[in-house]
Amino acid sequence: MPACLLLVDDHALFRTGLRLIVQDHPAVQTIHEAGTVAEACGLKLDAADLVLLDIQMPGMSGLDGLRLLRQACPRARIVLVSASVAPDAIHEARVRGADGFLPKSASAEDILDAITCALAGDPCFPAHCGNAPPLRAPVAPALTARQLDVLLQLCTGKPNKVIARNLGLSENTVRVHVAAIFAQLGVNSRS
Repeated sequence: MPACLLLVDDHALFRTGLRLIVQDHPAVQTIHEAGTVAEACGLKLDAADLVLLDIQMPGMSGLDGLRLLRQACPRARIVLVSASVAPDAIHEARVRGADGFLPKSASAEDILDAITCALAGDPCFPAHCGNAPPLRAPVAPALTARQLDVLLQLCTGKPNKVIARNLGLSENTVRVHVAAIFAQLGVNSRS
């Protein structure tokens, strides 16, 4: 049965490249494009069978726009496309209800296989097509209550001196907590 695809990505060059690949799929008949989630929803493609949706877009990300696209394209399978292949990004795609996840680094053959998989109604995630086993959630770091307090302050962009004052600690104690937090999270800077 001929399929209607919707490509949603803010980079026209990537959309064009993806279009050139997916137009060779034997099941694909129509391809529509949009640069944003809002533009995609405005197309009113309730007959779309598959949406390839970029995760990182200005305005509304693909993850945040997933629900809106489900409403705009109720019968479509939605496969998130991302430059990141981090396990947490793939896990988040599953948690948010995506039908698949496709890395932007995928080969043309992998993209066509993912389309076949998605159009067949199967979940399609990296290295898995068909009945993909559930991904394990990332293991949360074991932070102490005080380290969580410091982390919350770090997330708001506060410097150590302000954190120390807000929490009634010395700057040196805050520095020790920050170093422990960085070690637990596997990062080496606030950014």
